Amino acid sequence: MITRRSFIAIGGGLAASLFAAGHSRAPSLSSTSRTNANTERLNTPLGYENPLVTGNYSAPINGLHPDNFIADNIATATLEHAVTPPPDIIASAVQKRSINSVLARLRRLQSYVGHGNFNIIGWDQSLKIARSQEGIGAFTRVELDLIEEIFATNAQTLGFYGEKVVTRLSATVPQKEILKIPGTGHFLFKGTAADTYLKIRNDLGDSVLLTSGIRNMVKQVYLFLAKVDAVDGNLSLASYSLAPPGHSYHAIGDFDVGKKGLGHKNFSPEFAKTDEFKRLIDLGYLDIRYTQENPFGVRYEPWHIKIV
Repeated sequence: MITRRSFIAIGGGLAASLFAAGHSRAPSLSSTSRTNANTERLNTPLGYENPLVTGNYSAPINGLHPDNFIADNIATATLEHAVTPPPDIIASAVQKRSINSVLARLRRLQSYVGHGNFNIIGWDQSLKIARSQEGIGAFTRVELDLIEEIFATNAQTLGFYGEKVVTRLSATVPQKEILKIPGTGHFLFKGTAADTYLKIRNDLGDSVLLTSGIRNMVKQVYLFLAKVDAVDGNLSLASYSLAPPGHSYHAIGDFDVGKKGLGHKNFSPEFAKTDEFKRLIDLGYLDIRYTQENPFGVRYEPWHIKIV
């Protein structure tokens, strides 16, 4: 049984390296204690339909963001006033099959609209496109029930204690309020977010790049389910390194930056060792949302620019 404190997930030829100690979760226990914890399963009696339409539409998960990597291994840490965390929530075998079918359909949608647009597309538009494109296919009732169930899940039952900042699955990103950042495939909100990024580029130069901007509900659901699938259906484990749908500040303003050429290490403690990170601190750009030993149940993210 995979638990939140003891696991290695390997897939797609990618294996994760250990994060540094200090990545912690407020309600945490030692590895030994966590290994012996009970687990719970989602109880919704979801069905499973026939295999989906196949074709050359499924694209691999691309990009540098850690949410796009197959495996993570989160180091353990016990806080001074730790409390017993909730049991791991594990998807049932039926739900795992539904998760796989949703992911396949979302990958075809992503391939159709493009990776950049996939960051900002809304659910209503996604459903309409899927219905109209035979190569994508309409979402089934079973798939929609699963998505709605995941979105409605109380994140605290997963051990995630951050605020739910988007309360409607159908929430959209107003086109007039966003700006596409050339050469990145990402968007930022006009105003504070875009102005801050442009100031960072002006002060630090092109060695700093935007690695993740706006992520609307469709993209966040996709990333979260991909993480759940990578850790064998463990929703609680997935929430360690990826905010559950509705809880990501990327949907309302925050963004990620990295050092050009550092690759996936931009999303590890290695980024905090770079000159770029030190200059971001010195110039006052970094007010880290997910600090070491943060109370939200999220790993330490020194690359995350807090806007909201």
